[in-house]
Parts: sequence; structure tokens; C-alpha cells
Amino acid sequence: MEYKIEKWPAFKVAGFKHRMQTKQAFNVVPGIWEAAWKDGKINQLMQLLQSTNYRPAGFLGIAITGQQGQANSMDYLLGATTYVDVENGKHLPAPGGMDEIEIKAATWVVVQANGKLPGAVQNVYPQFYSEWLPASGYQLEDLPVIECYMQENRQEVWFAVTEKA
Repeated sequence: MEYKIEKWPAFKVAGFKHRMQTKQAFNVVPGIWEAAWKDGKINQLMQLLQSTNYRPAGFLGIAITGQQGQANSMDYLLGATTYVDVENGKHLPAPGGMDEIEIKAATWVVVQANGKLPGAVQNVYPQFYSEWLPASGYQLEDLPVIECYMQENRQEVWFAVTEKA
């Protein structure tokens, strides 16, 4: 598993929220993406991406309030980064019809998940939770998990962590 650990400032993401049962996420999420391509939501997100150049990069899929798979339900946000709290960072407000979330500054394990979708991203989760995390000296922070979908089958999955006491 190829990864890096990064400290990242607070940032904002604008996009479209979808409520679902947590245990159904791997089955439901691919359909959310497919619908977004058909109904024009991806075009709206593309306009945001063309107006910003922020990381987390690309189209984002964000699992919110899932408590790392332990909650019964969760929100999944299809979005794009619209602000990063850095010097001269410019905030692009969420367009009408989109939700905006703010994610606090944190330490992130950024895992490469390159390859064919959805398997390339979905395969990261069991390896991260069962192999990497227990041996890492870190514990999960209660923040969303972020999937970054970039060009040419390049993806990343971001997990917020803190060092174990």
C-alpha cells in the first residue's frame, strides 16, 4: 500500500449530499456517481474545479458521519474543494443547490488507489483498517474519509489520524 502522511490545513468542499445506510455504501455510491454524470451534476462540479486549483484534488467523494463504518447511516458528498486555509487562499462560495462542508485541519494518511474503479478505491479500505492502521502507531480521528478522483485512473483515499497516546 503506497501512502504518505500529511498535515493539512482546514478546507471547504461544495457539492451534493446523499444520505444512505452505511453498510450499503459500496453498493450505492457507484450509482450516485453514474447518476451525477447523467443529470449534469458532474458538469457543475467541473466548473468549480476549473475555478480552483486546490487539494484535495479532483472530484471528491466524502463519507460524512459514518464514524469509520460504525454508524447506521451516513452522508456521502460528491464535491470539489473550494477553499484551503492558507495565505492568500480564496474561497469560492458553494453555488445554489449545493451543500458546503468545512473540514478542520488534521493529519491525513493519503493512500494511492490507482486503477480501475470502483475496485481500486474500495480495496483500499480493508487493507487500511485491518493491516496499516493497527501497526501504524496512529488512531483514526473522527473526520470524514475523502476519496479523490483525478484523471487517468489516479485516485487517493484520505484518512484523518492522530498519534496514539
